[in-house]
Amino acid sequence: MKVTSPVIFALLAAVIPATFAQDKVVAPSPATSATIDLYEQPDAAHPARQINVGQAGLPWIIQSKQTGFYQVIIDGKDYWVRGSKVRISRDTTANCGAVAVAATTGLTAATPGAGKDACK
Repeated sequence: MKVTSPVIFALLAAVIPATFAQDKVVAPSPATSATIDLYEQPDAAHPARQINVGQAGLPWIIQSKQTGFYQVIIDGKDYWVRGSKVRISRDTTANCGAVAVAATTGLTAATPGAGKDACK
């Protein structure tokens, strides 16, 4: 089976942006919280320490996820934060080709972050 270069480039273009996308912890939730609890392990009963939001050095890149928790690195050490206590920024990309085709057929598309003007 012979695969042409445009097909390979199209496949790589779809895969590569997802590998570089990084979700980040950007703020506490609610926004009025002055501290964020940091846990040694996910599902820990008590936080290992608290960090002042003003000194936290946000955003933190999320290293991994477990139910209800996000792993972050702070000052070179791994910690976990409760997902319900922080706000997350998720990198998204729009696939404008698929959205444009769906729009011409009267169907709707659900690409996170792709508003009606995202592909113009």
